[in-house]
Amino acid sequence: MTERPLTDILKDCRRGREAARQAFYERFYSYALSVCLAYASDREDAREMLNDGFLKAFRHMDELKNEAVVVPWLRRIMVNTAIDYYRRNRKRALEVSTDSVDYSLEEPYLNEEAIFSQLSVEHILTVLHQLPTPYRMVFSLYVLEGYSHREIADQLNIAESTSRAHLSEANRLLRQALINQLPTTHERTNR
Repeated sequence: MTERPLTDILKDCRRGREAARQAFYERFYSYALSVCLAYASDREDAREMLNDGFLKAFRHMDELKNEAVVVPWLRRIMVNTAIDYYRRNRKRALEVSTDSVDYSLEEPYLNEEAIFSQLSVEHILTVLHQLPTPYRMVFSLYVLEGYSHREIADQLNIAESTSRAHLSEANRLLRQALINQLPTTHERTNR
């Protein structure tokens, strides 16, 4: 069975056809979920962001004029939905403590290349999800989306200096946590 052309799916989505919306959802589900997971505290939050994002995408489907830009268009919607979700749940997000993660260093500093070369994407995402929500939001917007600190401050209603401080602390905590994920020095040298 051949996959239905995206042009036809988009055309039928604009007409409000449920089968086309289902096909669009299924085609982009994994991609959209991966975007949401970078901002969510857990899979449940990510799915809520995802579903809200798809609803927004269907409401604004007429704005998508070129199917070649569907992925960045959908990414922008998912990121904006994550920002909206953060704003709605900001009080709860600010109550998160860093006490839930052990960030103690067991080894001397290693550069990021050494850390990332030995860890899977799943490990890195697991550590990212352990960050307090404000740090994770700033880190994801800055590193993954390329937002400036001014844009982050505007989006999250925080000071630009707070955005910088959150990014710095997120980087420090991530580095420490990722180092702790590495095999011990003894295990590394005996491979």
